[in-house]
Amino acid sequence: MKLQWNGKTPRDILRISSPGEFFDWLPQSFIDAPALFALAAFCLFPVPLAVHALFRKSFDLIVIHNMEILDYFVFPCAMVVAVLVYVFTLGKLWRAKRSPLKELEKHPTFVLFLFLMAWMSVGMMAVHGKTREVFYGVGLNHETFYLQLEYFAGFFVLGVALGNERWKLWLLRGATAVSVFLVPCAFYLWKNLSATPIFYDWRPSVACIWTNINYYGYFLTVFVSLSAALFAGAESWGWRVFYGVALAANTVALCYNDTLGAWIGAFCGCVFVVVVYRLRDGHWNRWAFVALGLFLLSIVAAGIANGKLVPNLTRLFRDIGLILTQAQSEKAKSAGSGRWRIWLRCMEIIGRHPLFGVGFEGIMSENLLDFTGNARPHNEYMQYALFYGVPAAILYTLGCLGVYIRGWHLRARLDNATLAALCAAFGYLCGAFFGLTVYNTAPYLFIMLGLGYVRAGELFPVEKCPCGAT
Repeated sequence: MKLQWNGKTPRDILRISSPGEFFDWLPQSFIDAPALFALAAFCLFPVPLAVHALFRKSFDLIVIHNMEILDYFVFPCAMVVAVLVYVFTLGKLWRAKRSPLKELEKHPTFVLFLFLMAWMSVGMMAVHGKTREVFYGVGLNHETFYLQLEYFAGFFVLGVALGNERWKLWLLRGATAVSVFLVPCAFYLWKNLSATPIFYDWRPSVACIWTNINYYGYFLTVFVSLSAALFAGAESWGWRVFYGVALAANTVALCYNDTLGAWIGAFCGCVFVVVVYRLRDGHWNRWAFVALGLFLLSIVAAGIANGKLVPNLTRLFRDIGLILTQAQSEKAKSAGSGRWRIWLRCMEIIGRHPLFGVGFEGIMSENLLDFTGNARPHNEYMQYALFYGVPAAILYTLGCLGVYIRGWHLRARLDNATLAALCAAFGYLCGAFFGLTVYNTAPYLFIMLGLGYVRAGELFPVEKCPCGAT
């Protein structure tokens, strides 16, 4: 039996003499495999970092190795594979005599994100100029302007490019397994991680390999929502038990992590699981309700055990009441751990710079840090408006919303893995009202948005291979 790939033997492949013939031969699996590798590299990067931290117990090394692994391997790998996706797609469209611009008309989310990246770039290069922060970021956020572009041009595109449903499901399973592995690591490091002379304001907390409890909270929001969705759509009892364990473990870690914004995001993600299964299937999914119940049971049990439940809920309702009745008072400004004070100040600044914002990390010039004690809004939607202008925030919001509108219109094609990714992204997007983009957590949103983008075969032509790959 001759070895063949997409109808050609290795000798036939070597005889390909023109770019056109090469693109005619290229199968979808040519992109699926490297896209899976690049996305898995990001989803798996916490494992070696956590193992190293367990042995060395050094917060300083966590900071250093986080940056090294991502900067020197994961982020470059993602962009290289994204370029392959662009070449593959344009080559296929060229051979099919289809216009890329006409193709984009079928995908409004891509158009919105392209306009967003263009708007961000024009504002930064033509209006604000290149600052040190553009290239190197600020502090432990370690996020550069170019990395923010890579979220859209790299991670989102790679998520869309991974069209093999089975590979997508295994990627989500692997990422969920990583989240479960990190839970005992988080509790161990909470009690054993050494203090640091370099980052003098660091204090031990349930933050695992992240440098702030909020950042681990963003991660947990994604994986509580993802575990709930996978649990509701599990194809066997074995996998359902695994997803249930993942949901309970991540929820307990979330409770001890004690980031209220992440609690809200995870709750919204679990509720969305119930709703989206109903919308897709036309009937209620009882396992989606069980997932929501398991989340509530876990967070209540853990919250009673650590004494966080009642104080957090009391503070939440008190803060809402203060904002609704005394929005400008000093008491109200302390709401949300001081977020309301930050948001009021940021809205003033946005009002002065509505078109192109203050530039990436340009808030230093607006005295926000001295005024509020924070250099970012702690609201990702407001962050886009503050950095890049109100049009950027609108483009970002509409682009994310477009993924869900597409999912609704093409719900007949919405498989369980794609649906689960949409739920994970939804949890993050709800929690994003209280958070900020960070270099080692924000990519999860764009990976899940990409994996949740329902494929219809137009943007990335799908072909059947004789070898069985698609």
